[in-house]
Amino acid sequence: MRLRRFLVLPLFALGAWVPCGAQTFDLDQFEQAFRPRLRVDARYQPESAFTDTTGRFSNAEGSAVLTFPIVSRFQAGFKLDTAARGLKELLKNSIRIEASQLLGSVRVGARQLQLGFDSVAQRQLYTASAGLMGIKLTRKYRLLFWSANVNVSEEDRTVDDWVPRFNGIIGKAHVQGLRKQFYYGLALSYTDRLVLPVPFIGGTAPLGGDWSLQYALPVQLGISYRPKQGTRFLAGISADGFRSGLEWKDERVNVNHTALRVFVNLRHRLNRTLQIRADVGYALVQSVRITQADVGAIRLPVDPALQVGLGVNVLFGGSVMQRLLDDVLK
Repeated sequence: MRLRRFLVLPLFALGAWVPCGAQTFDLDQFEQAFRPRLRVDARYQPESAFTDTTGRFSNAEGSAVLTFPIVSRFQAGFKLDTAARGLKELLKNSIRIEASQLLGSVRVGARQLQLGFDSVAQRQLYTASAGLMGIKLTRKYRLLFWSANVNVSEEDRTVDDWVPRFNGIIGKAHVQGLRKQFYYGLALSYTDRLVLPVPFIGGTAPLGGDWSLQYALPVQLGISYRPKQGTRFLAGISADGFRSGLEWKDERVNVNHTALRVFVNLRHRLNRTLQIRADVGYALVQSVRITQADVGAIRLPVDPALQVGLGVNVLFGGSVMQRLLDDVLK
C-alpha cells in the first residue's frame, strides 16, 4: 500500500510540467513542451465497480493547452579560449552561444466523473491554469529548464469556494545526440494543504536498432520502438492521478484519483506542424480518496479498468529549443 502511494502521489507535482498519463519525457516531447503549440487531449475510462462499496466509477475528460512565446534570445559569438588544449577544445570553448526563451501557457479542462457512492449520478469538474516556463543554455551546453503555474480545480458546485493551487519544476537536461538524453530536477506542488516536493530523474537510452529505454522516475518506465521517422510506439507502466475540489455531504472536500497502469502509446507526426496520438491503457490498481480537513482521508478502491485516449499537437511559431536541438546539441 505504501509503495503504491509513493508511486502515485508524485504525479500531482510532476503534472506542473507535463500532463499526467501515458506521456513521456523523451526528446520529442521535451522539445514540444517548450515550443509554441496547441495541444488537445481526450481520455475515457468506462464504468468499473468499487471494490468495497456499491456503485460504479467512470471518468471522461478533455483538455486544451496553449503555449506561446514571450521573450526569445539566440545569439552566437566567438571569443578565443587561450587556455584550450588542442584544436577540438579550442573550437568548442571559443564559440559562445547565448540562448534562452520565456513562454506562457494557459490550460483549460473538463471532466465528467461518476463516483456512484451518493445520490449525485455524475459530477462535473473543471480546471484552469496559467503559468510561465523557460529554458536557457548554460556555458557547459546543458539545458536549464523551469516552470511555475497557478491552478484552479473545482466541481461546478464548489466554484464559489475555489482554492488556488501552485506547482513548479526546475531541472537540467544533458542532450547527447538525437536518441540519448538525461535530465533531473525537483518538482514542487501545493494543492489545498497538500505539499509535495518530488525529486525526479529521467532520460532516453538506446537499446539497439530502433529500440530505446524511456524512463521518468518515479512515475514512468517504458520501451520505445520507432519503425520510421515520425512514428513511435511506446509500451510501459506509469502512475496517473488528479486532485480536485468536490462537494460531499454539504461541504467542500478534495477528491483524489490515483492509479498504476500499463499502456501502449502510438505517436505519429503527419507533418512539421501536426502530430496525433493514441493511447490504450489498463489500470492495474486504482482508488478514489476523499480528503477532509478535520476528518482525514476515506479511501475507496476501484476495480482494474481499461482506459483509452486520443490527442493532437499543433506546433507553430519559433522555438529556441528546436534550434538548440537541431544546430547546437545534436
